[in-house]
Amino acid sequence: MAALRHNLYARTAYRALSTQSSSRSNSLPLTADGKFYTPPASNDGGNTASANNVKAVPPSPLSALPTGVLFRSLFINSISSRPFLLSPAISVMSFLCQPNKSFLFDVNRNKLLARLMKAVVYKQFCAGESGTEVKETLKQFKKMGFRGTIVTYAKETVFDYNKNVVQDAGIEAFTDRAANLCPNIERWHNGVLETIDMLGEGDQLAVKITGAGPLVTDALAAKEPLPKQMSDSLWTISERCKHRQVRLLIDAESQLYQEGILKAGLDLMKEYNRDGHALIYNTYQAYLKSTPATIESHLSAALDGKFTLGLKLVRGAYLATEKRSLIHDTKMDTDNAYNAIAHGALSKKFGPIGEEGVQSFPSVNLMLCGHNKQSVFTAHALHQQRLQQGLPTVPVGFAQLQGMSDQISFGLLQLGKLHGSGPEVYKCSTWGTVVECLGYLTRRALENRDAAGRTVDEYKALKAEAKRRLLSPMSRS
Repeated sequence: MAALRHNLYARTAYRALSTQSSSRSNSLPLTADGKFYTPPASNDGGNTASANNVKAVPPSPLSALPTGVLFRSLFINSISSRPFLLSPAISVMSFLCQPNKSFLFDVNRNKLLARLMKAVVYKQFCAGESGTEVKETLKQFKKMGFRGTIVTYAKETVFDYNKNVVQDAGIEAFTDRAANLCPNIERWHNGVLETIDMLGEGDQLAVKITGAGPLVTDALAAKEPLPKQMSDSLWTISERCKHRQVRLLIDAESQLYQEGILKAGLDLMKEYNRDGHALIYNTYQAYLKSTPATIESHLSAALDGKFTLGLKLVRGAYLATEKRSLIHDTKMDTDNAYNAIAHGALSKKFGPIGEEGVQSFPSVNLMLCGHNKQSVFTAHALHQQRLQQGLPTVPVGFAQLQGMSDQISFGLLQLGKLHGSGPEVYKCSTWGTVVECLGYLTRRALENRDAAGRTVDEYKALKAEAKRRLLSPMSRS
């Protein structure tokens, strides 16, 4: 009976995700024995009778997307789904990120170029340049049905291993360790507090620690304690988040800095993640070969310290600048690692942790951020299956980046409409000036290049939805 209920749920999830476009990967959730389940083709003309009274195939998830956003997304995806257009676009974006350019190509000085960038790509992936713009974007996401938005202040430092250079979007080279206050840390601190003030109910905060500048990144790279000013800033920000009941998700960044970033997150968790609730989250990148061992170590720390581990799982966004040997050899290896981590957390069993008679499983709050359709919907179906069968699991939310994988985001939201309650779904967005967001925008372009199949699927779905809207007035006339 449990397997029957799960298969019915899986079919509904599949249809909620389906659009008029074809798909590369239609295998979805797990059967009761843990295998992938592929829904059978319907022989009733698209109708299905069930205990949930699902009478017909639901509309395309993208039908909820505002028309202006739909056509901008269609334009962006028409480029990102074609390698001969995307490659030069990435070259242009990478060039604009470089320092010491002439006025013509300097986004900071050439206001016409800045306005062009903002209209074409910035608005697709970023929340805004000011508090007013950001608040309006967050309001629009709420209207679309999202639980909230995970918002990041854009300033960061990226270490490019291949070029052996630091990219910091113009952060001043302040390295006076004898000074009482570092202006870079102060500006970052104020920017993060400003971000918190923009958030509404259900919105969450993400931070990039390296945005605080050289004093902080030098300490992280050397595996030294953070400067006291920075440490104090993180505690102040955590207190503000606690007061506002806003989660603080600490982003993963370049591996040169990552060990120190994870340590800072764990230190905050020990103080704030109590009573089964995670205020603080660390971000774990599935494309790194070392991530399973890192998570196992942090699960043990949470168990020993009796705190809740905030586990935000992503695939990873620094493939173009990271040391290649640290990363899984193939996309499939990364997919398998992501799924294994997600399923292990949802099943409360990760290696020896959670194994009966070996080691208990600690309290965990999970945030799954991903653009892989199969991974997202399989994880959601597994979570539902365990809830239905009364098996132990953990609280979970889902998130996708603004401007990407709307087919998945709205598909998850549609499940809530079909079943009366659905998963917590968020959009992740970044705010800051066009200049501050250039590195972030370039990574989004690179991510679309590295996920060509997914991008083609998204383009087809957007095109089908645009065609439906254009033809619908004609059908009524």
